[in-house]
Amino acid sequence: MMKFVALFAIAVALKERAPSLAGGMESANHNFTAETIDQRALGHVSLISFIEGKRDLIENYILISRNEATGRISPSTQYTYSAMIESLHIMGGDGFGADFKFMLWEETEATWIYGLVNLAAFLANCMVESIESDACDELNWQQSSDEEGMYALSNSCGQEGRNYADENCSGGSTEFRSCDVDVSMNITAVSVGTQINAPPPLTCHEGSGRSFFAGYWDSSDGTQYDNVKYPNLAGRTDVEGCGWWGRGALWTRGVCNLAKINFFLGKGGADIGRSTLYPTINFCQNPEVTCTSTDGVGERLRWDTAFFEWSERIQRYEVDGWTFRDQVMHYVDTGMTSDSFIDGVSRILTIGCHEIGCSNVTEARLLDKRRTYFEMIVNDVFGLESPHQTTMPLNPTAKPTYASISFAPTLTKPTTSKPSTHASTLILLEGNTSSNHRCTLELLLVTTLILLLNHFY
Repeated sequence: MMKFVALFAIAVALKERAPSLAGGMESANHNFTAETIDQRALGHVSLISFIEGKRDLIENYILISRNEATGRISPSTQYTYSAMIESLHIMGGDGFGADFKFMLWEETEATWIYGLVNLAAFLANCMVESIESDACDELNWQQSSDEEGMYALSNSCGQEGRNYADENCSGGSTEFRSCDVDVSMNITAVSVGTQINAPPPLTCHEGSGRSFFAGYWDSSDGTQYDNVKYPNLAGRTDVEGCGWWGRGALWTRGVCNLAKINFFLGKGGADIGRSTLYPTINFCQNPEVTCTSTDGVGERLRWDTAFFEWSERIQRYEVDGWTFRDQVMHYVDTGMTSDSFIDGVSRILTIGCHEIGCSNVTEARLLDKRRTYFEMIVNDVFGLESPHQTTMPLNPTAKPTYASISFAPTLTKPTTSKPSTHASTLILLEGNTSSNHRCTLELLLVTTLILLLNHFY
């Protein structure tokens, strides 16, 4: 009789404990199995919850920076996980008062893969633009076309032949206009490169003409030569009115892009009655605020401005039949084998259009690296079913060390394409750990009940 009571107690305990154990495992690891589809449909699990379950991988493979002088890899100080997730909840979830937001495709679990691909493309470009160098401000990276190691200090006005102060809004919009160029603006960036003899931070100040030549930087000996007529690729030799360089995770640049941020997120919109995230910040009068804000505001601002630019400029891009939504879905539904999607969005971000030869700039800067990071995030961080495989393990047995991280994993493209159906991809993203755990518990429960029946009868 005592054995019967003990076995019965064990059976009851297992029956009561099995769902909570399996559910706890599922919650901790975000292993989405077929049994959780109904829970997801009811909103018990969100796509952002899935992303939050990838925190270790995001922090160890995306939010990391390289010191060019020492080669040391370390966590980014400018771009943190907590600020990124907080921003994503707002810019992709709650919204920021506009009729568009960062697209996560959270309508059903079958569409989540599109949202993850969008986020992967966004983060890959952030890695190249700012995270890898851990710089909030755009760096002076473009050397003179004639002399290696020489950097025009007038690169503050624009790089790759651009003049950021002249990039006005177009299309007849009545909602906002470009920021006014203030020639008395006096700003110095807070970011500087980490390479040996890196050029000084970008700067702007009043004054033009012979007495105000900005000069150049010679990286061979780390010397700045002032009052020398040394033009950038756009022909600028001074830095008057040139405070519109890139800032934030995507290095958002130009008088039009800053005006849009001021209208949708800042004081420009608040002044005409819009509800904005930063109603007291005038991004036109103080564009450097993205990098100098304190008390945690700056950390999120760096992400908010980037998510905004991607949402407004990349996602809403429609030219000659090319639309962002169609391209995301085509990339996924045709097996995630083509580079055309990541190439297109990277070009739109960097040169303003999606095709090779569509701009005076030959090609998107560091395009190969953008592709590599995109494939790494798709495969190894989010665990999607792209056939592009990297050397990074999906589920490392131990938290990786920063010294072992490679920024350029070897990629091997298959010769065969994958099926075009990805509706159930997320069901088995990380294996069936929770399902296996549940099955084990259920098997133990059945075994115990059999023993009870044999003993009783």
